[in-house]
Amino acid sequence: MKIDHEYLKGLLEAFEASEGPQTDINELKKQGFDYATEAFLFHMRLLDDRGLICQSDGSSGFGVVESLDGYVSWAVMPLRLTADGHDFLEAIKNKEVWNTVKSGFKEASMGTLVDVSKRLLDGFIQKKIDNIL
Repeated sequence: MKIDHEYLKGLLEAFEASEGPQTDINELKKQGFDYATEAFLFHMRLLDDRGLICQSDGSSGFGVVESLDGYVSWAVMPLRLTADGHDFLEAIKNKEVWNTVKSGFKEASMGTLVDVSKRLLDGFIQKKIDNIL
C-alpha cells in the first residue's frame, strides 16, 4: 500500500481537531477515519513508527492487535500527537510546503515526507525572517 498524502494530512488534522489534549479511534471515526479500514491501519502504523502519535502517557502503540491468522482487533485508548507530530502537521499545513510535497515527492517514504516538509518550512520561515530584517 502506498502513502495517501491527503489521507495522512486529514488524519493528522483529525488528531489536532480533538476538543481535548487527546483523542481515540472512536473520535477519529466520527471525523471520517474509520479504524476498520486498511487505509487507517496502514497510516496509523506509519505515524506510530515515526513517533508522530503515541498513547496519552507517551507510550508507543495505538491499540491494534493482529493475530497470526490476520484478525485485527482494537482497544480504545487515549492517543495524542507528539511534539514531532505537531511539527510535521504545521509543516504540511503550509500551502507552499504541501504543494511541493504533493508534486515533487509523490513516491516518498514517510521519513522523507517528514524531513522534507520540515526543511521546506524552515526555508520559508528563514525567507520571511530575512525579509523582515
